[in-house]
Amino acid sequence: MLERQPSDCSPPGSTPSQIAARSVITQSALVNTAVGTPPSVLVRDGSGTPVAGVTVTFAVTGGGGTVLPAMPVVTDASGIATVGSWTVGATPGANTLSATATGSGITGNPVLFAATGLGFTIAARSVITQSAPLNTAVRGATLGAGAGRDWHSGGGHDGHLCGDRRGGTVLPAMPVVTDASGIATVASWTLGATQGANTLSATATRSDITGNPVLFAASGLAFTQQGLKLVGTGAVGAANQGYSVSLSADGNTAIVGGYADNGDAGAAWVWTRSGGVWTQQGSKLVGTGAVGAANQGYSVSLSADGNTAIVGGVLDNDAAGAAWVWTRSGGVWTQQGSKLVGTGAVGTPTRAFTWPSPPTATPPSLEGLETMVMLGPRGSGPGAGVSGPSRGPSWSGPAGWGRPRHFRVPLRRRQHRHRRRGLRTMVALGPRGSGPGAEESGPSRGSKLVGTGAVGNAEQGYSVSLSADGNTAIVGGDDRQQ
Repeated sequence: MLERQPSDCSPPGSTPSQIAARSVITQSALVNTAVGTPPSVLVRDGSGTPVAGVTVTFAVTGGGGTVLPAMPVVTDASGIATVGSWTVGATPGANTLSATATGSGITGNPVLFAATGLGFTIAARSVITQSAPLNTAVRGATLGAGAGRDWHSGGGHDGHLCGDRRGGTVLPAMPVVTDASGIATVASWTLGATQGANTLSATATRSDITGNPVLFAASGLAFTQQGLKLVGTGAVGAANQGYSVSLSADGNTAIVGGYADNGDAGAAWVWTRSGGVWTQQGSKLVGTGAVGAANQGYSVSLSADGNTAIVGGVLDNDAAGAAWVWTRSGGVWTQQGSKLVGTGAVGTPTRAFTWPSPPTATPPSLEGLETMVMLGPRGSGPGAGVSGPSRGPSWSGPAGWGRPRHFRVPLRRRQHRHRRRGLRTMVALGPRGSGPGAEESGPSRGSKLVGTGAVGNAEQGYSVSLSADGNTAIVGGDDRQQ
């Protein structure tokens, strides 16, 4: 017995009765570009068999695009008719295309296809508002040229990133071309020398792009002194407050070391900021267990949250040295455990020298000395002119040289540094900048910072520290008149 096999082709004379989309009916594409999948339809007869040879007319009905070929398309042996391409129009938005089979009574006529034309857009990819010191660069300005919500992957589009209105500069000076991800980034944007608002515009060169121009803003900041200089209470003698300083990450807690407090026992003072006002928090910190004049506060450091402090005492136990750790809870500072003395130290902690006899104008070499003896404050020989009260044991050296003074100064830090009395501390607000003091290195970051209230040659800048965001600085200075 013979059985009839189904066929993809309609028998001669079959009549088309239905038409339906064979491809996706909704797509999107950049303006003036073809959709990814050319529209196609399938024509069948009443029994569902594909009908070949049916004329199908594809026509653009909205959006202004084009379809190729412009002439009608005939269904193939499988009953399928496909356009060569459908290019959406030049205006972002809806585009429509109809497919109509020739004949009467055809169900589904016409088939409608839709495509969204996506215009090029430009938008900021980096932060659009920043702040930086005068004459310094911000972190960068990045823009993306894309279609819709997705960055255009083709790249290669020019973008102009123009300088700001306060005299800043942008590099490179020539237009920047987007990369394969549609991103264009300037190498640097340096703010102007005037405090206040700076603006930068980023403009893509395409005429069919939206979002032009993208505007970036940056505030040019300058440090300003916040309040008066910080001088902790409870100091005994000239404490050299400000010899070391440190700030918490948020800049609201400061610790100030004064190694010469109370006859070189040393101490540290903690300050907190609230509403722009600095207040001493508790009494000065003096660690227990010190042996001799420890010089506590010779070095200090704060944790990021400001709740843990470490205070170094370089001369504890005849310059063996030690450190004390303090923790804060509820605004109260408490020493945490005993002083810290590391194991494995090598060498004699201190050494001293005396002037030659007979006295000469040239002192012995100071190379490598950890402790040195300086001669009397107003003698006729070396050491003349050193101010401050005489310290140290009785002296029977060369006539006219006066009584010696003892200065324990790590010579690795400053070889010829003698003690300075009455160190004080200034707090400045603003961005990173050049440190106060007579000596400055590197490019200028605006005007130098000189705190008010200093007495005499304060040597501001002897110690410095910055908050994590760089907007608060603390500057230690040597105010020898107090």
